Amino acid sequence: MRAKEFLMKDAYSFDADEAGAKKSYEAMVGAYRKIFERAGLKALQVEADTGVMGGASSHEFNVPAEIGEGEVVTEEGGDYAAAMEKAEGKPVARQGGAGKLEKFPTPGVRTIADLEKKHGVAAMDQVKTLVFTNGKETALVLVRGDDEVQEAKVARALGAGYRAAADAEIKEALGASPGSLGAVVTTLAGKKVTVVADLALKGQTRMTTGANENGFHFKGVEVEKDLKIDKWADVRTVREGDLSAGGKKLKVSRGIEVGHAFLLGTKYSTALGAKFLDPHGKEQPAVMGCYGIGVTRTLQAVIEVHHDKDGIRWPAAVAPYTVMVVTLDLADTAVKKAADEVMASLEKAGIDYLWDDRDERPGVKFKDADLLGFPWRITLGAKSLAAGGVEIKCRRTGAMEVITPSEAGAWLANRSTASAN
Repeated sequence: MRAKEFLMKDAYSFDADEAGAKKSYEAMVGAYRKIFERAGLKALQVEADTGVMGGASSHEFNVPAEIGEGEVVTEEGGDYAAAMEKAEGKPVARQGGAGKLEKFPTPGVRTIADLEKKHGVAAMDQVKTLVFTNGKETALVLVRGDDEVQEAKVARALGAGYRAAADAEIKEALGASPGSLGAVVTTLAGKKVTVVADLALKGQTRMTTGANENGFHFKGVEVEKDLKIDKWADVRTVREGDLSAGGKKLKVSRGIEVGHAFLLGTKYSTALGAKFLDPHGKEQPAVMGCYGIGVTRTLQAVIEVHHDKDGIRWPAAVAPYTVMVVTLDLADTAVKKAADEVMASLEKAGIDYLWDDRDERPGVKFKDADLLGFPWRITLGAKSLAAGGVEIKCRRTGAMEVITPSEAGAWLANRSTASAN
């Protein structure tokens, strides 16, 4: 979700120690939860990747929405929630068993799907090998064949500056092309590469992987015995149906990120010289937190969540105006007088309103009022006055009531904000 304008509400906290920083962090995160709740949003607080901001930890606030650009992982019947870049899960288990390391020909095999189709090796029984480089060093990242790597996790495992290697770089480093790559110890002899393996490969046996020779693979692979592994790390992308640490199924859904909070530590205060004197008179860097709400993004999320076939249904707390005053038959003296009474009453009660005094048909005005979606609509016309007053309608429920013009302000003031939410 993007807009031509982006307004951000930023805040920072500075504390003397980690305990104080965590307290400030929790206070700000708690305030964010209340802000989104008042705005009519059920924003999930999820663990998130710190990314280029760095720091010890961070949380995103995500509003569930099919059009959301981000993916959120939640635990069925549990409390766990994380952004896809941070989420951890256990894949569906596979059957291993005893096997003998054996090289076999696989001409024309270029992908996981090719090996599955031509040689009957299921994707989950393959080791997928991806090559990354920082321009000076080469790294192999291994995941199960039916998994995908998560780039943010790879960045954490390898460090900054790594990118997917080009075909020419892969051939130079390993002597083979994509589709025949692997990390069998004997095939990496003399090659300067670092190998990172996903945790889901631990203990796996009877696997198949590339032989670092075009047109050949190895089968009967015991991962921990036969592969060169320098580091174990969680680098896979969580999938729907994976299991959480507590053994519950994980669900993947889309969401709109409306806020983010970071516990930064001393990364920036050290770099910028933001220091203070401790009780012993010694300079110390402040422990920082960083917080942001996307104001325009939040309003967009409100509209996405609160709308129907006729238009927006603003929650009262964030509506541009509380009331749309619609006048019909404005040439009628009685209607004009009643309109003046209504607006004087609203102003006295401190209620903001927008007055539609256009020379348009009633249907056009009602349609536009629904489209703009302010919580309440007051309609004044000769017909309503003949019926005893003015009509006041709730945009959300459609409930309508007739009141006198002079009591409009008091009537709305006595309704809680929640009544129009």
